[in-house]
Amino acid sequence: MSTYVVMAPPEFDDLAGDPNQTDRLKFVPDGFSPLAFLFSIIWLLVHRMWLVLLGYLAVTLAVELLALAVSQEAMGVIALTIAFLFAFEAQALRRWSLERKGWRVVGIIDAVNKAEAELRFLHKAADQMSPARLRQDREAPARPPIVPRVGSEQVVGLTLGPETRQ
Repeated sequence: MSTYVVMAPPEFDDLAGDPNQTDRLKFVPDGFSPLAFLFSIIWLLVHRMWLVLLGYLAVTLAVELLALAVSQEAMGVIALTIAFLFAFEAQALRRWSLERKGWRVVGIIDAVNKAEAELRFLHKAADQMSPARLRQDREAPARPPIVPRVGSEQVVGLTLGPETRQ
C-alpha cells in the first residue's frame, strides 16, 4: 500500500463546487520512483521541475569532475548512490516544486494505486461535506419552467395586426 499526497492548484476553490475542478488534482505518490532512477533528466523535464533539474545537473557535473581525480570504480559507486538518493526523494522534490508554484496539500490518502487513491479521497471529501451545505443543495429553489406567453405583446415579424386576424 502506498501513500499519496493530494495537491490542489492555486485557483482550486472547494470540492463541493465545480466537479470539473477535481480533474486538476494531482496525486503524488510517496516513496521510490523507478522512472526517476532510470531516466532522471527526462523525468525532471516531464514534470517541469526546472530548479531541481539545474541542481541535479550541478551535482552530476561535480561528480564527473571528481571522477577525474578518483578511481572510476569509486565514482561509479558514488554515481549509483546519487541516482538511488534522487529516486527516493524525487516525489518529495515534485511536491516542493508544486508548492513553489502555489499548489497546496489538501489531503493524504493510503491506497494500492492512483485510481484507488482518487476514489478514496473523493469519497472522504464527500463524507466531510457539511450537512448544512448538502441540505442547502437539496432544498435549492427550483427555477420556474419557461412557459411561452400568449398575449398582446408585439414582436417585430411575429405580431398579427388587426387586419390579419380573422
